[in-house]
Amino acid sequence: MKTKTLTTLMFSFITLNAHAVRTLNCTPSIDERLILNITFSKDISPEKPFIGFYEFGATVKVKKQNSNQAYTNSNVRITPEVYTTDTNLRGDAAGVYLRLYPHFDGRNVFTHYTGQVLINDLDVRAYFNFTDNNGQPGFVCR
Repeated sequence: MKTKTLTTLMFSFITLNAHAVRTLNCTPSIDERLILNITFSKDISPEKPFIGFYEFGATVKVKKQNSNQAYTNSNVRITPEVYTTDTNLRGDAAGVYLRLYPHFDGRNVFTHYTGQVLINDLDVRAYFNFTDNNGQPGFVCR
């Protein structure tokens, strides 16, 4: 009985964390030559978003394919939204604003993330606007 229970618990744990990721490699919709890389300080999972954590860190990197130049910000703090109006994605505020949307297929199985990011870093004069446009997501992570 103990073995069956332990196996069931282990299988449940593995199943719940099957889609947990620490790094997302994404392609912005407006320019597929750019690579958006988001690395979180802990695993994220669409099955358990932000459970038990109010805030944690991330690194956001934007790089053009076949180029050594890149924008990197390692001081991004990830916090859950209370309302969708909490995040300013218009570009008039300095900072890095990120939204992630998990997608599931018809069988409720996680498939990929899409999202939006607005980077207005006044310290290094970097500006990237990968927000939703004409019904297309700002970026897609596969």
